[in-house]
Amino acid sequence: MNKKLIYSILSVALTFVIASCSDSYLDINNNPNQAVSATPETVLANALNVTAGRTVHHEIGAFWAGQWSPSGSVSGFTSEKTYDIQTTFRTGIWTSPYNNLTDYKYVEQQAVAQGKLSIAGMARVMKAFNYQILVDAYGNLPYSDALKGTTSIRPKYDDAKVVYDSLIRDINIGIQYLNQPITSVNASAGSSDLFFGGSNAKWIKFANTLKLRMLLRLSGVADQQALIAAEMASFGTDHEAFLSTGENVKANPGYLKTSGKENQWYEFYGYTSADTRAGNHDFYAWSNYFLKTLQDLNDPRISLLAYPVGGSGSTYLGVPFGDGNDTYLYSKISGFGPSFLPLDNTVKGSSLFKRDQIVMPSAESFFLQAEAVQRGLLVSDFTAKTLYEMGIKESFDLLASQSDAKPNMIAEYNAYINSSTNDVNWSASPNKIEAIIVQKWIALANYEGFEAWNEYKRTGFPAVPLSTRAISTKIPVRLLYPQSEYNNNAENVGQQGSINQFDSRIFWDVN
Repeated sequence: MNKKLIYSILSVALTFVIASCSDSYLDINNNPNQAVSATPETVLANALNVTAGRTVHHEIGAFWAGQWSPSGSVSGFTSEKTYDIQTTFRTGIWTSPYNNLTDYKYVEQQAVAQGKLSIAGMARVMKAFNYQILVDAYGNLPYSDALKGTTSIRPKYDDAKVVYDSLIRDINIGIQYLNQPITSVNASAGSSDLFFGGSNAKWIKFANTLKLRMLLRLSGVADQQALIAAEMASFGTDHEAFLSTGENVKANPGYLKTSGKENQWYEFYGYTSADTRAGNHDFYAWSNYFLKTLQDLNDPRISLLAYPVGGSGSTYLGVPFGDGNDTYLYSKISGFGPSFLPLDNTVKGSSLFKRDQIVMPSAESFFLQAEAVQRGLLVSDFTAKTLYEMGIKESFDLLASQSDAKPNMIAEYNAYINSSTNDVNWSASPNKIEAIIVQKWIALANYEGFEAWNEYKRTGFPAVPLSTRAISTKIPVRLLYPQSEYNNNAENVGQQGSINQFDSRIFWDVN
């Protein structure tokens, strides 16, 4: 099927999805004029597109992981800058995954009933993907009692550690589904699979990589070591069990230069289909900490990640997180670079509106493996050094491939890893874990800000500075439950006790 036709499929799916998705999984209103059924393939395509297009959790993660800062061209962002958050703060980080989960639940149920186990496996993996976001942001939450509609309108909360264990089992079940042979009944998902075009083998790699991410989250938790050992052993020793070279998890339903059909990141932070700046274009920028780190490391990726001030030259300037005066007007700082956005004078000829939307870069897979090997948790056919350098290479390649110019960065990459710089050259880096996390932090920039924040919470790397307007000596380690929970599910959320964004750590956060 032509990718440009997938948007037609997604439009058909929306009738169902609007019925199944709402502002909260507690919403039980029904519209008799809306469709009540759709094929699992159709709903899967839309659900994956929705997952790929979500930005709110990555945005707050990028702020608090020291990657982004609001520019001086926008007022507001007071809660983000001060860390003084309330129960009304960024509630989409709670509601959006639950809405998405409703669709994946439908996909799995319908797919199993119809014998389409490949599709069911994809939905089960995405269940774990969404719940991991929720647990890492909120801790304890509705899991076993959630997504049941009118049969459980006030779902109980499950312990976050128990949920994590369940998610690892969910991934294993998803892998079992995906390992079933393709038949006329259990047909390939084909173009309905926006991530891998129906490749079950790549879905299994994605599932293993997601599980590896979660196991490393647990690496500091004393009573999880037996689980970690068993699951690590199940991977075997072949690095190809995980997402490998060029195997970025990405979505592209056939983006068009049409309102609502451009790459979601590009349309929100970049330009409209009329090639004019989007309303948010001038509001977001790199933090000065991020750009200074790149400069201190002599990192050539800076030319792909950021534009020099004024769009040319060699001066890069970010914004100290918390500041917002006229010194840091968007016109005076470095905007997101040519791997993400064109300039005003190049936008009409740019193809960035249709670049792939990245869900998980393959670089993350290599950095996860490098850390697991370095910690002695994973046995691999590759050394930690090799995996680390491959992670950096994947980051270079992805950034180069997503820009309009598509430069060849091989020479720059080789010079970079062979330098004598700490946190770049493996041998020159005394703290190998720090080097891995710092390089992952760079590779995740503009792709997975939420994961960068989680890794900072887990490891303390890199040494992210406090906001200049911080009300605390700590960066937030979690979000507060949304006000809708206190309004609609008061007894169960109340049992979680008094929650504080600075001290009520997620169970795996033992740093």
